[in-house]
Amino acid sequence: MTEEKKKEKKNGAKTQAKVGEQGQEVAKKEPVDGLARISGKDGKMAGTEGIDMQEDIIMPRVAILQGLSQMVVDGKGKMGDLADSLSKENLGQEIIFIPLFLFKTRVMFEPGKGLVMMSRDNLTVTMAIEEYQDRMGKSCDEIAESQWNGKEAPKLSKVFNFPALNLAKMEEFPISVSFLRTGMKAGRTLASLVVRGAEDIFARKYKLTTSIEKNDKGTFAIPHVELVGRCTDEEYNTAKKWYQTLKMKPIDVDMKNEQPNFED
Repeated sequence: MTEEKKKEKKNGAKTQAKVGEQGQEVAKKEPVDGLARISGKDGKMAGTEGIDMQEDIIMPRVAILQGLSQMVVDGKGKMGDLADSLSKENLGQEIIFIPLFLFKTRVMFEPGKGLVMMSRDNLTVTMAIEEYQDRMGKSCDEIAESQWNGKEAPKLSKVFNFPALNLAKMEEFPISVSFLRTGMKAGRTLASLVVRGAEDIFARKYKLTTSIEKNDKGTFAIPHVELVGRCTDEEYNTAKKWYQTLKMKPIDVDMKNEQPNFED
């Protein structure tokens, strides 16, 4: 037996003796980083029994940081970075994600006021501040804010929302990859790639990145989407379970802290 092995054996004997002298005390282990701690029945998270998935949850959104985004102002990110809109975690300059399905909404922002009007179903106005209360319940297509004004895009913007799994955080609740206004081109690109794949939407994974673009209105971060490849069986099965859990439930996506490109 080598000297190193003798030391290990000796140290192990000392540890056992120490535990034995303290009666019922057992060795404590620190939780392993990245290992989910779940102790509820049937593999569910203990303590979440009272949370209603349909009424109590706001789905985070992948926010694209702009020049005036609060995280940029606070020095926690730079223009073009991606961030979790709820936790404010900086996700870096790209994420690989698996889309679960698409649902459409509409939103309207105003400088200094933020979100002022919204449609959860893309059909009727379901939320409005006091100034726009007379639009509540009306068809989105019939109100003035949904009409083009010459070359000026409608103020009540359509949004493509793709609830998705962030491949780097597969164990976490899905996050919405949402596209509106200047980002809509990327949203249509994703929808087109999904259809061309001729498989379940969650059978393939995609990469979201941004680029910085300038025009006579200013400088903005714009999203881009590209196909990465097919999911592994494990990734596909995990995504399928989330699809089955969320597809028929109404979902609210966090939009209140959106920093839109008001000039596009």
